[in-house]
Amino acid sequence: MWQNIIVALIVAVAAASLVWRYLPAGWRRKAGRLHPSLAPGEGGGSCGGCSACGGDSCSDTRKR
Repeated sequence: MWQNIIVALIVAVAAASLVWRYLPAGWRRKAGRLHPSLAPGEGGGSCGGCSACGGDSCSDTRKR
């Protein structure tokens, strides 16, 4: 029985994370006003901030 409860909790958290990721940005900003930890990141750009780009290779002014 405990296993079912734990799996249900994990699935619920995963579903909430998926829904949060695809919410419109305006709704996420409104949620950020309710609680600051729900606010979207400060980046706002198309680059996700991963370490794969190695610095300026993701920027629009990269060398060719």
